[in-house]
Amino acid sequence: MAELSWCDNHAVGVEAIDDEHKELFAAVGMLESAMARNAKAPETTALLQKLAAATGIHFAHEEAIMREAKYPGLALHAANHQRLMEKVQAFAARYGRGGMAINQHAMSFLRDWLVYHIENDDLRLGDWMKERLGNPARAQQEPQIPEHSA
Repeated sequence: MAELSWCDNHAVGVEAIDDEHKELFAAVGMLESAMARNAKAPETTALLQKLAAATGIHFAHEEAIMREAKYPGLALHAANHQRLMEKVQAFAARYGRGGMAINQHAMSFLRDWLVYHIENDDLRLGDWMKERLGNPARAQQEPQIPEHSA
């Protein structure tokens, strides 16, 4: 399997989002590396948990940017985030319980959801922001993500 790497074709044009996407590419890459060298389960579990956590933080941040910009596709985009997050969390939980191995099929799923989401949902957001807002520099700042009360 070819190495998954960031390229400018994946750039949304919002620095904060692009930086987080680069982190997600790196997290999937570390997981692939662990799989290739047959890393022990605790290391792989930790990498999966790190990927799931980084994905959740990224999605919350991206949705905050969309809310602030009044992006009309927010509801659908957030629903896609929810479905992806559920799949990633279920994947990590199944692996953590010993219910599955990290194999080519599992890695393909992780790679595909990351690239597909960026190329289909996030690039649409970036194009909208460029068209409607011109330079989306305001969105490059980290908006305040509301804390959820328990």
